[in-house]
Amino acid sequence: ERISTIVTQFLTFAKPPQPSFGESDLPHLLREVVTLAEQDSRAEGKNLLLYADADLPPLTMDADQIKQVIMNMLVNAQHAIGKDGTIKVTTRLRYDCPSLDGEGKTEPMVNITIEDDGCGIEEEHLTRIFDPFFTTKGVGKGTGLGLSVSHGTIEAHRGTIEVKSEVGEGTEFRICLPTK
Repeated sequence: ERISTIVTQFLTFAKPPQPSFGESDLPHLLREVVTLAEQDSRAEGKNLLLYADADLPPLTMDADQIKQVIMNMLVNAQHAIGKDGTIKVTTRLRYDCPSLDGEGKTEPMVNITIEDDGCGIEEEHLTRIFDPFFTTKGVGKGTGLGLSVSHGTIEAHRGTIEVKSEVGEGTEFRICLPTK
């Protein structure tokens, strides 16, 4: 199973599949992913909280690819938090995201925040976490491709992904996806 996961991640990194765009209900998609993550053995004793704005507009996206990104973020968060830690997934419509055309305008985007109260990421690692094959998990515990592939997926959806973290305080990933 581990070898299969590594090969799949490597192939996805080497030749990312083109998104198959369709209209999707993001709150419903997030409920599905959080439910799956809660059933994972790594979730035992951990709090997974979802605050999804039910009034979000439908998004044009590849639902399976976005599910994979969110699942990857949740698995990483589960590794980072203690036995009684908390992971919060929130969504909201934002009007202050930078325009993707680079002209300094803003446009409405849906913001997905995945926040944990885990160990955090050391400052010197923050600039490298989206680099292929970079991992701090140790030998045999991570390929270093999950965040790199996730970053590419979000970019293929004309979105952005940012991270804020403080050692001992936790980590927050913020994904912005266009509403159109």
